[in-house]
Amino acid sequence: SPRYAWRYGMYTLENRSLPDLHVPNMVPEGESPPGFFEAYGQWMGTPPPSWDDLRWLREQWDGPFMLKGIMRVDDARRAVDAGYSAISVSNHGGNNLDTTPAPIRALPLIADAVGDQIEVLMDGGIRRGSDVVKAVALGAKAVMIGRASLWALAVGGQPGVENVLDVLRNGIDSAMLGLGKRTLADLGPNDIVVPDDFSHSVRQAAS
Repeated sequence: SPRYAWRYGMYTLENRSLPDLHVPNMVPEGESPPGFFEAYGQWMGTPPPSWDDLRWLREQWDGPFMLKGIMRVDDARRAVDAGYSAISVSNHGGNNLDTTPAPIRALPLIADAVGDQIEVLMDGGIRRGSDVVKAVALGAKAVMIGRASLWALAVGGQPGVENVLDVLRNGIDSAMLGLGKRTLADLGPNDIVVPDDFSHSVRQAAS
């Protein structure tokens, strides 16, 4: 869950101050943008979008459009009906509501339901190449790695991000070699051990 930076000792009164961050795209042109923490407070207090809002957004853009945060089959079907070209199975890293099921538990149900109608991606919990292989085997077309690339960028710039991608790529190659698979397209749910009750919590939430 979110924590202010000083909770982790990232800033100290002796040698650092909070950065002067602004959010210029949150206000009409010509008005002063809010500071970062003011904008963050506004965002946290904003009601979540309705499906009417999401359909309106889709109408405003005729290009590829992905909807993130899908954790239920019925919502995945709504995204298809609204004309979205892709969805990301995601619980937003548990930042908005903790103890929600892990995205990979929802992935097989959603991929089975709408995977032939919309591109299904997944994010959350991707820490190594074998995690990518598991997600693809359970129906994801691709994964998003989120914070790993951001931390790498902050620490090492472009070489840091390239290193993270190399680590993931090598892990994927190693897992594929162990499974005897040549391409990601060869992967399927039979390539990994999935417990019978793996998606039980997601089924219960959707019932």
